[in-house]
Amino acid sequence: MFKIGHVRDIKYIQKNLPEEVIKVIKDVATILDTEYGECRDIDYDIGGYILIIESKDEFKKLKDIHIDINDTIYEYVDRIKVENNNDWINALILCNNDFGVSIIMPIPIVPEKIIDSIVD
Repeated sequence: MFKIGHVRDIKYIQKNLPEEVIKVIKDVATILDTEYGECRDIDYDIGGYILIIESKDEFKKLKDIHIDINDTIYEYVDRIKVENNNDWINALILCNNDFGVSIIMPIPIVPEKIIDSIVD
């Protein structure tokens, strides 16, 4: 699992993910940096961050930050269209008015409850 809070963090994950997914991550990180500041502490200040999950085993790590992937209400779930039908999703969880977590993950590992919420 990777945590991205700022546009400058994208360089650490750029080689491993599809181009279309990187674009969505960059767009979300840009909004966070623009609206909440590039110098904010992503864990303690307002704004939020992006989590990139690549395997079902990483769902367990979400519980450490008090997110239950199966028992969460998502603000929205968007499909990220990727070549060869290797699509991903971006699911936004609002923790309060000024803090959100975008969870980015490949469709094959997405729980059924989240799949049903996808906005195409």
